[in-house]
Amino acid sequence: MYKYLTESDSLIGGLCREIEYIRQRYRNVYLSHSISKDKFLRKRLFEEILNLKQRRMELIEISNEFNNTYQKSLSAMLFNELCQRPLEIKI
Repeated sequence: MYKYLTESDSLIGGLCREIEYIRQRYRNVYLSHSISKDKFLRKRLFEEILNLKQRRMELIEISNEFNNTYQKSLSAMLFNELCQRPLEIKI
């Protein structure tokens, strides 16, 4: 049973790291997009922004499943909290 909990925590830990990576990457891409003058670069950056938002939505769905299944799990609650934080930045 201990091994199962360790794998579960590792999985959720990896998802927590991924959602934080998405938030940081979104910030960097958004800022680059806002200062870029090149039309093709702006298009590519915009597409990456859309991909990041889509992956975030997938992670939110995974978080909701974890919360429905493991309501008392602290790691699942942390993952849910991280997923609910907004991507948008204030400049």
